[in-house]
Amino acid sequence: METKELNDKRVMHIDTSCKLYERKDTGIAYKIINSNAHKGLALSIKLKKELERDFKINEDYAKVYAICIYYLIKDDLNLFDVLVICGDEDFTATKLYLDLLLKHNLEYKNKKIISVYELRRITGKNKLKSYADNLSRSYRKRALKSRKRQQLGTLLSPLRINYRMIKEKILELENL
Repeated sequence: METKELNDKRVMHIDTSCKLYERKDTGIAYKIINSNAHKGLALSIKLKKELERDFKINEDYAKVYAICIYYLIKDDLNLFDVLVICGDEDFTATKLYLDLLLKHNLEYKNKKIISVYELRRITGKNKLKSYADNLSRSYRKRALKSRKRQQLGTLLSPLRINYRMIKEKILELENL
């Protein structure tokens, strides 16, 4: 893929506010370049501890990252052509899990999935940051708060995610 090809595409960036293993809430958000479209979610410390205890996710955080990305994009596949995933977790494993979760979705099969490192190589901009970087921090700080407190600053549209939703997808991946 070349820079010129990228200019003709609708590009979505996905980023996390911090690594999943860090002992603080984690925000994950997407931003579509050249639009105001964004969505995000937050994983609380408590939720991450429960997942570590029950599913040993500390051995494979890419699985949880892929599951969160799945929930964020599954209803918005028509909004983008290229998905740029920030390399907070192992990109190859994250992409593999995402491919497995969306394997029956024909619209997903037409998408180009690249890492932010590949985007840097394509554009020649070595210091290029994800467009979703600041948004993911906003989701980390405010998505778990009351509706009124969420709306200070950038308007958020948080996706509510819980233990049951993640558990369902972990078990689905384990049975593939």
